[in-house]
Amino acid sequence: MTERSTTVRSRRTAAKTIKVKVLVVDPNPSTRVLLKDSLRTLDLVEAVGEKSSFNGLADILRSSPMDVVLLDQGSGDPDVFSVISDLKKDASSADSKFIVLVEELNESVKVKGEQVGVNAFVTKPYDMNRVEMALMDAIRPPDKSVAKEIPEALRQILNKFRQVSLFFGFSDMELIRMLKICKSRKIAAGDYLFKEGDMGDSLFVVVSGQIDITKNQNGSSNVLVSMEAGDCFGEMAIIDSEPRMADAVAASEVTVLEINQSIINDNEDITSLKLVRQIAIVLARKLRASSQK
Repeated sequence: MTERSTTVRSRRTAAKTIKVKVLVVDPNPSTRVLLKDSLRTLDLVEAVGEKSSFNGLADILRSSPMDVVLLDQGSGDPDVFSVISDLKKDASSADSKFIVLVEELNESVKVKGEQVGVNAFVTKPYDMNRVEMALMDAIRPPDKSVAKEIPEALRQILNKFRQVSLFFGFSDMELIRMLKICKSRKIAAGDYLFKEGDMGDSLFVVVSGQIDITKNQNGSSNVLVSMEAGDCFGEMAIIDSEPRMADAVAASEVTVLEINQSIINDNEDITSLKLVRQIAIVLARKLRASSQK
């Protein structure tokens, strides 16, 4: 059984003890009714309501509070993110969870969703397995509810990782999840992590030791930059999947955290969306620094 299958199975087991009320907001009557009827077949769904537009949504939630609001991005004007932002400020709907159905999940949509507190995205055309997973992700207990269970030794490790620019703003549980799905690698001094021309699908964070980024110029290997604990590199390959532009060789024994492209491409996971945003910030800082030289 794969890790993903195990995760889905454990989520469904936990969901059997949870019953939620869901409101579907979709301007298309046929897809709205289909989704509403499909949601009623899920064990964790207690009741389903429907609405055709954003108009009067706050009033509806005041009179009939819903645990989860599932909104189609094209349900009207103003845009879905403005609506969610306003609902989050309203005491009657502040505790509701929000899932957004989108035609295309591009970078702009991801960032806007993170800013207003979207709990999950579902791309169209969707299947009910994906919708069910989004519901279960949305109703997971907040990180603070399990914060006391984190041992102090682990908390110290998490605090160190939080100092890495790539993980700035991550909660304890988000960091724990990232550490579980990323791969730790040890590289002996003098060994290559990758070479120029290698196809890349991962970026790396230096946990300990030093990695030299080198390039062969005029028959000799020149160090372009040295990466030490807390530094991250390899972002370009994970974005454009182009060959590596330089060598990465261990100047000492090194431990790195490898973040594979598949994690970045998990577009409907909020933790992955936060990571994508931080990668964009890191790249922007590097570009600014290089332009000032």
